[in-house]
Amino acid sequence: MKTAILHRVYLYGYSRNVLPAWFRRIVARSELHRAWLSGFNGCFIENGTRYGPSNPYGLVVAPTGQGKGFWPE
Repeated sequence: MKTAILHRVYLYGYSRNVLPAWFRRIVARSELHRAWLSGFNGCFIENGTRYGPSNPYGLVVAPTGQGKGFWPE
């Protein structure tokens, strides 16, 4: 039951719904707030890889080469 509630709150945040400031102050530092914040920031795990603000999904990093240029020769 607890997991289902936290999942609903996560999805509420993931759909970019903003919680009122007064409610966020009440639930600050709780699992409920962390679930909403993780969803709001777009954090998720897929195949063991964590995605979020610092590691966006679909970001392709170009390989670096040994030569003078950016792309390998």
